[in-house]
Amino acid sequence: MADRSFVLIDLTVKDANTGEVYQTTREEVAKGSGIYLEDSVYLPILVIPGETNLFPKVLEKVLQLDEGETFSVELGPEEAYGNYDRNKIKVFSVKRLEREGIQPKIGEFVYIDGQRGIVKSVTGGRVTIDFNHPLAGKELVIEGEVVRKVEEDVDKVRVIVADAFDVGFEDIKASPSGDGVVTVELPSKAYVLRDAYSRKIRALSLIMRHVKSIKKVRFVEEFEIPGREESTPQS
Repeated sequence: MADRSFVLIDLTVKDANTGEVYQTTREEVAKGSGIYLEDSVYLPILVIPGETNLFPKVLEKVLQLDEGETFSVELGPEEAYGNYDRNKIKVFSVKRLEREGIQPKIGEFVYIDGQRGIVKSVTGGRVTIDFNHPLAGKELVIEGEVVRKVEEDVDKVRVIVADAFDVGFEDIKASPSGDGVVTVELPSKAYVLRDAYSRKIRALSLIMRHVKSIKKVRFVEEFEIPGREESTPQS
């Protein structure tokens, strides 16, 4: 698996019956379908064979395609997020949730007993929470495009780091310096993140598992102090 190409894909998840767009990696599609969120990141998804959690039917299709090719895959509920299960609807007391630090509001997602659910109702001190996936029971269409196939190991490092920091592939510069060493230059919008260190560790973990030729990664972070221009040496 370590020697296989990585793939960057754009994809859009739609309702197979109504055409409603549920999720997308494309900003223009999000805006056009009314689901755009200002603080969301719209970038292609990195697919690493043997690592990325993608619907098996979609992954199989993607790995057959060349760069620039598009795809459309229909999924039944059992191939996507499963059938809707009424047994996953639970009722809790408001007091129980408040002890967990949860102030239940209809439509909000909450975590309780290690599960993620959405609050459906709050009535008479009782809270109904649905632990089904929001798209459970839906027939879906997954549409997308293979944006880039990544084969060179240095580019694999670039795309892993870009994905870890939620920036574009083109925003990451990387250069080999021999003996399995790669120097990665991070853009300022990446290294100023509060969790930048943990993102580096996540990237390094993936590089260790999937880019076997790389022995060391050097991260370069350059800070420019406003108002101070570089002086030109006088001859």
